Amino acid sequence: MHAPMTTTQDEGSSTFIEPRELNLPTDELAALCFATIDAPADAPATAPGWAAALDPYTEPCYVGLRSGGQRVAHGWTARDGSVAAITKTIARLIAPLEPDARAGITAIELNLTRDWSTTDFGDKEASRAFLSNFVRGVRGFELAHGDHTLRVAPTQAVAQNRASPKWLEVFRQERRLTQADLARDVTARSFDADQLLLARPMGEVTPRVFPMFRGNTLIDQGEVDRAYVEQLERDLGDFLVRAVQPTGRMTYIYYPSQGREDLKRNNMIRQWMASVALGRTAAFREDRSVHKVGEENIRYNLRTFYHATGKLGCIEYNGKVKLGSVALAVISIMEHPKRKQFKRIEERLWNMIDHLWQPDGSFRTFFKPSDRNDVQNFYPGEAQLAWAFRYAETRDDALLDKFMASMRHYRTWHKEQRNPAFVPWHAQAYYHVWKINRDDELKDWVFDISDWLLCMAQYRHNVLHADELGRFYDPQNPGFGPPHASATGVYLEGLIDAFELAREVGDEARRERYRLAIIRGLRSVRQVMFKDDVDMFYIKPKNRPWLHGGVRNTVYDNVMRIDNVQHNQMGIIKILRAFEDRDFIEARD
Repeated sequence: MHAPMTTTQDEGSSTFIEPRELNLPTDELAALCFATIDAPADAPATAPGWAAALDPYTEPCYVGLRSGGQRVAHGWTARDGSVAAITKTIARLIAPLEPDARAGITAIELNLTRDWSTTDFGDKEASRAFLSNFVRGVRGFELAHGDHTLRVAPTQAVAQNRASPKWLEVFRQERRLTQADLARDVTARSFDADQLLLARPMGEVTPRVFPMFRGNTLIDQGEVDRAYVEQLERDLGDFLVRAVQPTGRMTYIYYPSQGREDLKRNNMIRQWMASVALGRTAAFREDRSVHKVGEENIRYNLRTFYHATGKLGCIEYNGKVKLGSVALAVISIMEHPKRKQFKRIEERLWNMIDHLWQPDGSFRTFFKPSDRNDVQNFYPGEAQLAWAFRYAETRDDALLDKFMASMRHYRTWHKEQRNPAFVPWHAQAYYHVWKINRDDELKDWVFDISDWLLCMAQYRHNVLHADELGRFYDPQNPGFGPPHASATGVYLEGLIDAFELAREVGDEARRERYRLAIIRGLRSVRQVMFKDDVDMFYIKPKNRPWLHGGVRNTVYDNVMRIDNVQHNQMGIIKILRAFEDRDFIEARD
């Protein structure tokens, strides 16, 4: 039985935290905890023989009682994590509850704490580490001021999706403390915790025990095979379909901890990418019903966000018309079976891309506001990808000349200011055209940017925690942005094209490097996907079927954004088409 954690040094200077064997009589502990709920009484005077196994937990431990995903009571043991202390705490917590409320308790969160350490808030580096998102859900913390103490267990932070600085700010305001007071008068301690979910579904007698890491089950790389990835495709694709409302509107952001959608925020790039993903899911599955959902989504987006300015087609939201949203809208229309019905709109969208292209090969990235020309790492690559698809249809030499001029312009631009966000869009565009003309200039540039991107692929040498393995993030360059599931997905989209290119030209060394990054990324996708009652222990049961297959922003932030799903789905579809069965395996003969 695994739980966090021990540390080892592997391949580099970073400390990688391994899951450790948790040698506890967890089945017996679960049975005793639920027996306490069923027949509340003081802990037995004589503890059972196996109780000594919990002796190492000498500090207070967290107990949370849940009914249907909702927390009905929670608290801390008085002094330690002994069996007697845990059962006494459960008895205390359920004492005020009505019998029906006690009977409805189906899950118990336990955070068995250890390895406590004190942090000096006067030390800026230590304070940043204490409050870091990277330890959210792994380490809990305690703030003490006078006779007031706030403790936050790792699973509490996960379930409430609250970052440590927010907890600290509430504490500071409640105690009317200044920043100087925090450093001088507040005692701050952090701790690790072995996390257990003790669950007893309604109507069942024997409880089940689930060791957790950051409120989730760790996915092992050895689970990744074709069947695993096919299931990923089903879960992600089914979520995309469910996320389309009856009007055709795609759900953009959902807050699982609150059980609600955010209706105030939206993004046209991501909305139209979702339309593309729906179309590709329908085509991959050869499913007319999904094509129908995709059509309803396209029509909703056009009704709501499209208009023409003369011969130029605009996708406008909040006063902005972005090159990227125009490019993705035209791709979604190109790939839909009812493309002809949108012919005039498609022509005007192409006109807009042409309008924003400049003779030096660059693109203006905004039509409105006309004075904006930023986001160059994203939108030109999306336009290049649209042009690549158009060239594949038309074989228009004039279009190819413009495409190559842009490739050369942005090759120079990127070399002067490398950024990983640039890579996947351009890699896909150039590989798509290379398949037609076999131009070495395109091949070499795809390899250049894809090789460089691999510095973002995290494995044991540059990652702290086991649940982070396989994602894309460069801790040495935080300016590239925080880790994010949508980034993993779009990098998979680019790397699978680089993999196919390497295979086609017989470059086995590159093929293998790209393959390993891809399969490790696939592990990471499922790690942050809502998949079962364990990682959804804090979600109401009625919301779980809808949320299944949604993807969290990252391991420490459970917000579900639609591009987390669509990028990974589009990458996985390409991977399933390109990979042989043996390519999914970590170690190959």
